Amino acid sequence: MRHLLRGTRMPAPAPAPTRTRTAPPKENEMATQSETPQQTPSAEGLITAVYQVTGMTCGHCEGAVAQEVGELAGVSSVRAEAATGRVTVVSAAPLDDAEVRAAVDEAGYELVGRA
Repeated sequence: MRHLLRGTRMPAPAPAPTRTRTAPPKENEMATQSETPQQTPSAEGLITAVYQVTGMTCGHCEGAVAQEVGELAGVSSVRAEAATGRVTVVSAAPLDDAEVRAAVDEAGYELVGRA
């Protein structure tokens, strides 16, 4: 279709947004991070712990890990992220790392340690 007003130009399309990817932590960095366990208490008295899990690649993986870890006593919420390998767990009391490791193992993945 012809432009009705001659001599006018259409504005150039806006450039597409770019995405920035962050590289996953190097193997030696993960070991350092996992050596210092961190559990953060919230104002409500709940504790948030973040773990590093390997092998998750999709939403199904996230669901499997979240389901198994979510069955541990005192756990109120679990968020697993395949893209980063991080699993964030909110619980009423500090969790035993061996129990979390067993739950992740039951789901078919490996707990590297705390993130």
